[in-house]
Amino acid sequence: MHTSLPPRVVADALWLLTARSRGGRHWLHNATCDIQAIEIAGQSQPVSLLDSSNWQESYVASPRSTWLRYPRQELLRGASPAKAQAIKLLSCPILGPLSALFKASKLDQAAIIANHLVSTNLYADWSADDINQTTDKLLSTYPQRPLMMRNICPQVNPELAASLLATGWQLLPRRMIYLCDPQQTSVWKHNHVKQDARLLDHPEVEVLTHEHLQMQDIAVLQQLYRQLFIDKHSYLNPDFTAAFFELCLETQFLEMHALRWQGRLVGVLGIYTHQENGWLTTPLIGYDTSLPKELGLYRRLMALLLKTARDKKLKLHYSSGASQFKRARGGMPQLEYTAIYNRHLSTTAVQSTALFARLLRTFAPAILKKADGI
Repeated sequence: MHTSLPPRVVADALWLLTARSRGGRHWLHNATCDIQAIEIAGQSQPVSLLDSSNWQESYVASPRSTWLRYPRQELLRGASPAKAQAIKLLSCPILGPLSALFKASKLDQAAIIANHLVSTNLYADWSADDINQTTDKLLSTYPQRPLMMRNICPQVNPELAASLLATGWQLLPRRMIYLCDPQQTSVWKHNHVKQDARLLDHPEVEVLTHEHLQMQDIAVLQQLYRQLFIDKHSYLNPDFTAAFFELCLETQFLEMHALRWQGRLVGVLGIYTHQENGWLTTPLIGYDTSLPKELGLYRRLMALLLKTARDKKLKLHYSSGASQFKRARGGMPQLEYTAIYNRHLSTTAVQSTALFARLLRTFAPAILKKADGI
């Protein structure tokens, strides 16, 4: 009897198969990592490996970009030349020692598990047995590297977070994220949600589903994403290649949607669904930032995301950023962590990581909450 595999499994397998032979740069311009694989609970998962990263390396591949380069760039973004110069001068005495600590910890050479090189990885709720077996396999394969897993949130994966801690992994604060359950009627009572839903229904801007998008649309879709995430925000965000968009259109690795206005594409949304764990997120969103704000393109895209989560009966992982916007639309703030295992490394690496972790746990939660206005 012929049984077809779920589309999610096929899409993930094709992503991994290609990345193993061609490296992370096949999917992201700014991810120079190698990709290998490990089996977790009967399914192959990617392991991203960096030996060294440069100043353009995306934070999805480089822990140094995550914790050191990206925050510095956020401070500099939009600053006047005088303020930027002051920030650079003031940050040197802080970043210098942190950089040395980071080098000693070997964190930038970590083997990053189940990393699909997107802003938010969604995982199955792996058990303590799964994590135990996986950790043992990883230690024999990568004895010189720390082990790492991004995007760990106890509210999203309670069993996985507990399993990691029980197996001797550490959780280091990473970012503030926003979670929402669109099945709750209270979400739809928010004024902003009602206004956005009306805006989405307005025929001035047409919503195109995955089936309506063609390969010839890729260049425009890629440019819409880059306008928002690379040009407006940071070159350390994932810079998806045309091949990645092609993969999405062919396999629904991300389910693609677009906005069309006056005959041209003006917005794009890529949705990642993890049906097994009941969550949905968007690692890819963009719009024509040169168009009038009154068109409400970002509001329409986020309304489409919320509606899709409700229709699929899934919870919505709003990811990070745009904190006030997301809180006004039912997003509840939660701390997200990066999990690290390094007990097998040298005393220097272990102690350097411990000091770095202590600094993060002491200062990061308050800084993240303040930055997000909580």
